[in-house]
Amino acid sequence: MQVILLEKMQKLGNLGDEVAVKSGFGRNFLIPQGKALTANKANREVFETRRVELEAAAADALTSAQGRMKKVAAAGELELLANAGIEGKLFGSIGAQDIADALNEKGADVQRSEVRLPTGALRHTGEYEIDIQMHADVVGTVKLSVSSEAEIEAKAAAEEVKKAKAKALAEAEKIAKEQDED
Repeated sequence: MQVILLEKMQKLGNLGDEVAVKSGFGRNFLIPQGKALTANKANREVFETRRVELEAAAADALTSAQGRMKKVAAAGELELLANAGIEGKLFGSIGAQDIADALNEKGADVQRSEVRLPTGALRHTGEYEIDIQMHADVVGTVKLSVSSEAEIEAKAAAEEVKKAKAKALAEAEKIAKEQDED
């Protein structure tokens, strides 16, 4: 099926391009969403009359996306707490909606559909780099740190043990020094 694109679409083409797509994709998604017209003589004429209007709308969408991406960059790094087992495997997962909600709490304006998780939902603790795609030409990266309450408690306990060992070592050295002086 040949269609005329009414907006730039990643991996498909630019505004005004005539591209061949699968019939179902064209009929069920592109045309009903207003992203394309079937490629025939009448629609080519309609497109040419609306070309300036569509190009202006595309430019506005691009500048809007760039402004929203600045808010995402200003939000900085994200830290999410989740329930996890000892090995770091989450009880459940962290998905695009959770990440979008966390960004929106920090003042960004992100939709769930703009969060890119190519390998699916996050199921382990750790640090991740998440892509946020506001527009076909505007993609940014956010650093996400996923940790569990048990992991934080274990780190705190390990830190306390480390401090206790250092204190005991300092006291042992002090006693040894006192015995050497006697």
